[in-house]
Amino acid sequence: MTTRTERYGDHIFSHTRADERARLTALAEVLDPISLDALAAPASGPVRRCLELAAGTGSVARRMLDLFPTAHVTATEVDLRFLDAICEDRLEILHHDVTADGFPDGSFDVIHARYLLHHLPTREETFGRIVRWLAPGGRLIIEEPALFSLEAARDETYRRVSLGALRVLAERLGTDCTHWGLDLPRTATAKGLTDITLRTTVPTVTHDSPMGRFWRLTLAHLAPEIERLPGVLPDDTPTVLDRLARPGLVEMGMATVTLTAAKPARAS
Repeated sequence: MTTRTERYGDHIFSHTRADERARLTALAEVLDPISLDALAAPASGPVRRCLELAAGTGSVARRMLDLFPTAHVTATEVDLRFLDAICEDRLEILHHDVTADGFPDGSFDVIHARYLLHHLPTREETFGRIVRWLAPGGRLIIEEPALFSLEAARDETYRRVSLGALRVLAERLGTDCTHWGLDLPRTATAKGLTDITLRTTVPTVTHDSPMGRFWRLTLAHLAPEIERLPGVLPDDTPTVLDRLARPGLVEMGMATVTLTAAKPARAS
């Protein structure tokens, strides 16, 4: 069950943290190939306008320029400090809060959002607003985490600390890694989307894998909160952080669910 005491980026995962760019860059190394593969699927019509929500370091937005060489790409964030140095033709960087700021209906032929909605208590309402921004015949790619792979981890201490991190996010941000990602096909169908496909990716966590680096930085950031949780032993978090920093640990990382769906074209 999720609650909320703050917004993503207020304190947890703030872009002011010295290691936050490195954390997001490691996640991009894991997920960019999956995102780009989904974006590269043949479109049903011309792609002239693309939207990248919660663009982070801008890695996917920049690649959209290559995938769609005649399209204008809009990349949005609530904190632009990792995007300020990017200057590309056909790329607009926009300060935008997806929960409060809008776009006209039918504005974009392709919309992509990764690891965004699960942090929002208004996730289903926001999903509906995003669908409205999609043009008839357009494609929506939504990527969200799911915790089932962490629940299945064989290392008990790693499992306990990893699930503890997600519990902290649920209590502090209202994050849902339990149901939201797995319910995406049902949510998309309820919003009138069609041609729905689903891909699930489970990366490997080792000391030198991108997911290992991302997870070590995530756990280190949340460690003080994890250590206060009932059922987490005093040495659990330091033990896992140490094991993530050297060879030996091989485990499953956070799963990612990639949904691709289309908005029906208007009848002629």
